[in-house]
Amino acid sequence: MSTWLANLLHLDRAADSERVAFHPRDAAQVRFADLAWDHFYWAQSREGHLSDDVDWEHRYRETRASFESRHGEIVEEYWSITEPSGVALTRRKPPLLLRPFVDDVRRFHRATDWVTRDAPPVSDLLFVCETLAIRAVEALRFTSESVALRRIVAVASHLLGCLDKVGGKPDRVEAQAIADGQQAELNDIEAYYREAGAQIGRTLYVEGMLIGLGLVAGLAAVALFLLPRVDLLWWDAQPANRDDVLRTLLVTYGAGAVGAFVSVLQRMASEKYDVHYDLGKRTLLMLGSYRPVLGAVFGVFTYLVLASGLLQTAVRDDESALCFYGALAFVAGFSERFTAVLVRTVSNTGGGETGSATS
Repeated sequence: MSTWLANLLHLDRAADSERVAFHPRDAAQVRFADLAWDHFYWAQSREGHLSDDVDWEHRYRETRASFESRHGEIVEEYWSITEPSGVALTRRKPPLLLRPFVDDVRRFHRATDWVTRDAPPVSDLLFVCETLAIRAVEALRFTSESVALRRIVAVASHLLGCLDKVGGKPDRVEAQAIADGQQAELNDIEAYYREAGAQIGRTLYVEGMLIGLGLVAGLAAVALFLLPRVDLLWWDAQPANRDDVLRTLLVTYGAGAVGAFVSVLQRMASEKYDVHYDLGKRTLLMLGSYRPVLGAVFGVFTYLVLASGLLQTAVRDDESALCFYGALAFVAGFSERFTAVLVRTVSNTGGGETGSATS
């Protein structure tokens, strides 16, 4: 890799190295709670409430530099003025060349136990904010993830701001009113998360199927290279027959994979295919990649069953054999019910023959 390309890939790390150099403490040791405490003492020193000789502004900026070097730039934040508490949203960008394909790493941070100790309803709602943010980070992507997290930070900031207005010591009625005031907004964010999660889950599943189709195509290329060099039982046949068998195998293999892909797309278009988006992005990609591979296996299985004569089916002529096997392989990949019936029929046929032979 050239020096220019290395610098381009790691363009954003220059700022990170400056932040680390600015702070002598180990970035791994800095927590968000430490940042909240340092900010609080800095705010107190600016108001003249602290008389020590500590340069709290410098200490806060050092702590912030170390925190950002580990978690990314703080893009949204709110700091309580009555207690050492706060919420923030960080964002770490991927390397420049990967940004069109890789999402930013966003995290919601919260340290609010001190300011909410006298307001349990607000504390509970902030906990809901944090759990919803975790789910959004794991399930959403790009714009939808950014929108959801920014809205969550806005709700958390408003809750802390309301506590600051009453000096951090609201009575029970005030605390419940503050929580109820933001519950509707949080419910709306929850609904947005579910709708966006369902759409993104389908998108990720389709991307996984495209990966699976690429894997199927790669295996087909390997088979085309290796099969002529491998001594198989049917390879002793005439070259013309060999070519027909290999061609039919590849057609049924590909038709089954395409059938599985089209089947999922059709069910998604009719809103009959639910994806569990809470499983996470990587899991959905993996599950989607399995589907074309399974369809390819079903397609080849269908061809082998029909060509073996187990079901006593016959092709009208040699010219239509390829289309016949290819069409049924597509149906096998498209319809899991068709494959299940085929497997059950073959199982019953094989069992009946074995039973009669042993009797």
